[in-house]
Amino acid sequence: MAPLPARLLLSLQLLTILFGSGCATRFRDAGDRETAPAQREFDFFKLSLLWPGTECRHTRRCCSANACCRSSSPTEFTIHGLWADYNDGTWPACCEGSQFNESEISTLLSDLTKYWPTYQCGSSSTCHRSKGPFWAHERNMEHVRTQLSGMNMNTFLQR
Repeated sequence: MAPLPARLLLSLQLLTILFGSGCATRFRDAGDRETAPAQREFDFFKLSLLWPGTECRHTRRCCSANACCRSSSPTEFTIHGLWADYNDGTWPACCEGSQFNESEISTLLSDLTKYWPTYQCGSSSTCHRSKGPFWAHERNMEHVRTQLSGMNMNTFLQR
């Protein structure tokens, strides 16, 4: 298995540094109950990877968005997300900020499709009560936040 490209590994390392800024958000506890809003720095990050063979085994519906249904489906671990967490068992449920804008990452779409693909059909829920691509879900919902020092999504993902 080939290693993740240096560009992506560096991106993940920088994400852990940049995320230390905290988040004004709603939180979820271990029972998945929403708790009071607050702002604080994250304690640690989890990098979640997916093994495509296992994920694709459960595919019931094919579409062009589903990486399992492509002729060049992934054969290596892919990124699921980089998630901020707190030592007390809670985690950010929905970082506030601007909505996901796919045009901001248009130059990165081929890399994202390869290393951070979606394994489902349809759109994912976002914090803004809308639907969008998997990356919008990861960015807006529980984990990935790009509103760091005014950084747009494209700059954030290129780091």
